[in-house]
Amino acid sequence: MTNAELITLRMNILGGMNAYLLDQIKDESMLINDWFAVGVPDCATEDDLRTIAEDEELWLDTINSFARCMKYC
Repeated sequence: MTNAELITLRMNILGGMNAYLLDQIKDESMLINDWFAVGVPDCATEDDLRTIAEDEELWLDTINSFARCMKYC
């Protein structure tokens, strides 16, 4: 897998995680305090997703944020 393919895959995963949490999380404070602050920003653009997908530390922080949010889903 090329780096460009990996970035595209990560962006797609981020979009899917974001859509899932927006649909499933009932506690808006969890979204605001964790997901939007540490994970994917509110009203994220393609550039936001690319920035996260390209940065290993941001990517892992976002994955961990998703996991925390899922505990309260």
